[in-house]
Amino acid sequence: MRQRSKFSFKAKILSLIVAVGLIFGGLIDNPFVSTNAAPASVEAATTDYGLASDIQDGVILHCFNWKYNDIKAELKSIAEAGFTSVQTSPAQVGVCSGVWYWLYQPLGFYIGTNDLGTKDELKSLCEEAEKYGIKVIVDVVANHLAGDHSNIQNDLKNGQYWHTYGEVHSWADRYQVTRGEIGMPDLASENYYVQQVVANYINELKNIGVDGIRWDAAKHIQLPSEGCSFWPTVTAQGLYHYGEILVGPDDRGSGNEGLMKEYTNYMSVTDSTYGKTLRDSFAAGQAPASYGNWAAKGISNDKLVYWSESHDTWSNGYDWGYSHGMSQNVIDRAYAVAASRNEITALYFSRPNSNVKQNIYAGQKGSTAFKSTEIAAVNHFHNDMNGQKDYYATSNNCSVVSREKGAVVVAGSGSNFYVTVTNAGGLTEPGTYYDKITGAKWEVTKTTMSGQIGSSGIVVLYKDGFGGGGEVVMPPIDPIIGGTVYYKNTNNWSTVNAYYWSDSNKAMMAWPGTAMKNEGDGVYSIVIPEGVQYIIFNNGQAQTDDITLQGVNKIYENGSWSDYKVVEEPEDPEDPVEPVEGNIFFKNTANWSTVKAYYWSDSNTKMTSWPGVEMTKVDGNIYGTTIPEDAQYVIFTNGSGAQTADITLTGLYKLYDNGNWSDYGTKTEKPEDPTPVGNYIYFKNTSNWSTVKAYYWSDSNTKMTSWPGKAMKNEGNGVYSIELPKDAQYIIFTNGNGAQTSDITLKGMNKIYNNGNWSNYQ
Repeated sequence: MRQRSKFSFKAKILSLIVAVGLIFGGLIDNPFVSTNAAPASVEAATTDYGLASDIQDGVILHCFNWKYNDIKAELKSIAEAGFTSVQTSPAQVGVCSGVWYWLYQPLGFYIGTNDLGTKDELKSLCEEAEKYGIKVIVDVVANHLAGDHSNIQNDLKNGQYWHTYGEVHSWADRYQVTRGEIGMPDLASENYYVQQVVANYINELKNIGVDGIRWDAAKHIQLPSEGCSFWPTVTAQGLYHYGEILVGPDDRGSGNEGLMKEYTNYMSVTDSTYGKTLRDSFAAGQAPASYGNWAAKGISNDKLVYWSESHDTWSNGYDWGYSHGMSQNVIDRAYAVAASRNEITALYFSRPNSNVKQNIYAGQKGSTAFKSTEIAAVNHFHNDMNGQKDYYATSNNCSVVSREKGAVVVAGSGSNFYVTVTNAGGLTEPGTYYDKITGAKWEVTKTTMSGQIGSSGIVVLYKDGFGGGGEVVMPPIDPIIGGTVYYKNTNNWSTVNAYYWSDSNKAMMAWPGTAMKNEGDGVYSIVIPEGVQYIIFNNGQAQTDDITLQGVNKIYENGSWSDYKVVEEPEDPEDPVEPVEGNIFFKNTANWSTVKAYYWSDSNTKMTSWPGVEMTKVDGNIYGTTIPEDAQYVIFTNGSGAQTADITLTGLYKLYDNGNWSDYGTKTEKPEDPTPVGNYIYFKNTSNWSTVKAYYWSDSNTKMTSWPGKAMKNEGNGVYSIELPKDAQYIIFTNGNGAQTSDITLKGMNKIYNNGNWSNYQ
């Protein structure tokens, strides 16, 4: 359990935007300075909260899809957490309403009413943010407009304002990258009138109080060296600018460094590749060896924006990045490395409530994990250390970022352990320091740092009294009223416990806590008393990190809280439930007009002829059909060329949705035999063995059966059963032909073994 401390931070006038790149050596020579002078009231607010005076020197909170009014309501918390800037999704009107990506298919260059709110609400957000010293960044889509030109702004409909190359086929060809289509018609950015239209829009944003611009798809717009004056024209208004440049100006492994440097004449640039390196390393349990990507290629640190994840890596599924499969703690560790660097700005992404691309809606508030103690500590460190040298090293599987007056240590894996690591570059002044997250004492010498790493795996060290502004005290987290809290058991633990506590009462219960109630579909619940502030979910051995509660009637899943709606029981439970037609199902997210299923097995690949049997719509865009029980593989197709890859079946009555199977549908027939009563054990045959056998024994009698054991009974849906003697203690499941599990300890009878875990069998 983490010992939480109410720590204070010394504020600064300058701050750093959360950086992921790591530099060996000294100070950056040319820090970005905003051309907008802040009024005295803004400077006072900046000092009050310890924020940076300009965007590049601070850190950015990406309020992806949040309504303007929802951001406005959180401004005090955002300032207290040390964020200098907030970033909104596009203020342009999208081609449709609803799903998030419609905002990235705009109809023109003007502030309109969209899913985020109105122009007046955006202006109000800017005015309120100014009171806290917070800057507002707006995402701008300028490379393209919506594919259907019938509704775009009239003055841009003429063909002279558009490129006619067609789709991009080679991402290493700069000409195609800047003149080809990426799903939507490509604007002729070199056209003078197009440039003026976009520049006027930037002025419109500036006039209502916007401080910075994030340029979507910046790599797809030409540079002056390529005969285009777009960037000097649209960045001349004195705002902060940074451009989304995924991988690089093109996808060559090298040779485009000069183009990237040219972009920095007009804006800061993202280092997406380094963000991927950081999160992949921590996901694998390893401190990253690299200190940066573009920094190592000569791009000045004061022109870099780092992130541990972005809306593209989260929301675009398997298109690029896959960060939505990583825990919030992995992302936070990566962010801590990024944001502890000098001069590089860093972005913290507020995760949406869904990780399915089609289910992420504009206007829905995302995660408030940014309020956590560790993120606030990292942000204030970033701000307080601005202008100091930094040095990056790895030691004892920890990332170490040394600054002259402090350091950040991030464990590659694990938590709650004592460690000694290098004082990277001998940069941090020797002395006694305290972790701003846990309060743990650390001793720093010229060569080493030693102390306790807390449950988050992140340590933030600097001495009290350091700083250039007023004192900022992180407020205690408000106690939660009593009620029900839910947990999504994505790890398939056989038992789920909840251990909870508050700052005033650390001993509400003994470890590992209270067993949670199984609500079905992997959801577990517990009723907590009033005053609880923190919780850990665990199975008695494996566990989550310390989690800050955000209210009751909420569910915790994959690092984020969201509202949980209790499904009401049907009014008449005696009425029979109509079964869904079929035993295998497919979510038609591509909106095919026809959906077919082609299925086969290893022993019979001719179960149906290509392109398969036509599926029936059963609910919305979900289609179903009935296939044989011995089918092992399936391909879903529209019958006209579009299709999935080969998919391995994981059982019947399952739904395939964007690469994942989940339970769906209802059997129409009752089982032939009731569940046996007695000492039965069950096994889920996920390897699709044609025969399943069980070899079992005890410490006193290892000859209960001869190898490879007795044949198990096929119960259907991949489940096999066998009755065991009462004194059996160990078991091996095998196909009798070389494939087998390891030795398994029995956990009682009437249980099922599935992918390494036991659970009760109903």
